Amino acid sequence: MSETKRISQNRPVSPKSGTPRTNPDLPRAEGRGQSPFQIFFMRHGIAVQRGVPLASDDDARPLTAKGKKRVEQVAAGLRKLGYEPDWIVTSPLVRATETAEIVATCFPTRVPVDVCAALRPGGSSEDLFSFLTRHRDRRKVLLVGHEPDLSELAARLIGAGAQAKLAFKKCGCCLIRCDSRPPRFSGQLVWWLTPRLLRAIR
Repeated sequence: MSETKRISQNRPVSPKSGTPRTNPDLPRAEGRGQSPFQIFFMRHGIAVQRGVPLASDDDARPLTAKGKKRVEQVAAGLRKLGYEPDWIVTSPLVRATETAEIVATCFPTRVPVDVCAALRPGGSSEDLFSFLTRHRDRRKVLLVGHEPDLSELAARLIGAGAQAKLAFKKCGCCLIRCDSRPPRFSGQLVWWLTPRLLRAIR
């Protein structure tokens, strides 16, 4: 079973032009009661390179100043679209926990954040599902983790299989809507947004 610890209380692209669509076409959040369970996936922000002072251990690599700024901009994009998680669950690695803490402060009400060891690289999806199932009062959960684990988990949830070419850039996000809690559910991909598109939302 995974160890957990409390640490704190798309803009779509036009298929023809490759440019962001105008605001009326943005995937705005639906009204309350429309979705039983939503899972947001977010890769951590840009971190310092391996081997630099104070970051020789991969687990301890913090975000760069640029990485922190981009996390703030991406969270602002989610907020402008009307998507606000009610819970953030993050990998225990420093670059992920820092990402989660920044996102948590970017909404009108600070979002509670928990650490789940199952989200660390190579973690168990079954342990993650077990943890999520124990907190049934949360309906909109944002997971902060790493590649390739996040893209593999997202592909599994929507039934895309290993052949799916899903990949998160740093600070990239997606939203999957589920009919029930994991692991018994069929997920539907609502949107998949690059950090560049999220930062561009006005």
